[in-house]
Amino acid sequence: MRELLKDVLRDGGHEVETAPDGKQALEIFKKDRFDLVFTDLGMPGMSGWQVAEEIKKINGKIPIALITGWKVQLDKTKLKESGVDFVINKPFLIHHILQLVEQGLRVKKGGEEI
Repeated sequence: MRELLKDVLRDGGHEVETAPDGKQALEIFKKDRFDLVFTDLGMPGMSGWQVAEEIKKINGKIPIALITGWKVQLDKTKLKESGVDFVINKPFLIHHILQLVEQGLRVKKGGEEI
């Protein structure tokens, strides 16, 4: 999934960094500037919730998209508390990912509310 998402975003003209788990993602995030973060809900070591919370502690203005294949209703309160701005359900369509990126970039620039 990570490689597919990377290819979709790069084909859409975006620069992309990937990490195999949340811990490494946080290390990468601390060393560079990013406009948007995608995290999977279920990952080894740290959940997507935990990654989102840690990213928001570092930079609260970074939009975070949580990807999930779990067919559960996500609680809006939990989303807000953890810092998740967008939810993407698997399977997803490529154009939805690219639209979400554009929306996330507008949100980061202060052009619209999440």
